Amino acid sequence: MGGSPDEKQQLTIFYNGRVATCDVTELQARSIISLARREMEDEKSKSSSGGSGSGSEPSSPVLMSSPIHNNSRTSSGGGLSMKRSLQSFLQKRKSRVQAISPYPINTRTS
Repeated sequence: MGGSPDEKQQLTIFYNGRVATCDVTELQARSIISLARREMEDEKSKSSSGGSGSGSEPSSPVLMSSPIHNNSRTSSGGGLSMKRSLQSFLQKRKSRVQAISPYPINTRTS
């Protein structure tokens, strides 16, 4: 992040289908990333230990194929949702800018 350790910068987190934006210090950001990394490693170890009955070799391809299917499902369905969310955000931002602008903003072009 850079700067002094107490300097706050904006951090945007996408988690569980939601977007959160907050001001955090470098230490807080590193802690959040560390917790997320640990949670991902725990999930990976749980899924790999669940199918260990037939040996370690077959469980590896299963782990490789699961994220691919999940990512394709998420990207196809989540892309439209993200596009709508972005459009909504941009429209609201435009309205806020127009509301606080001291000059009238002409939206029509002749």
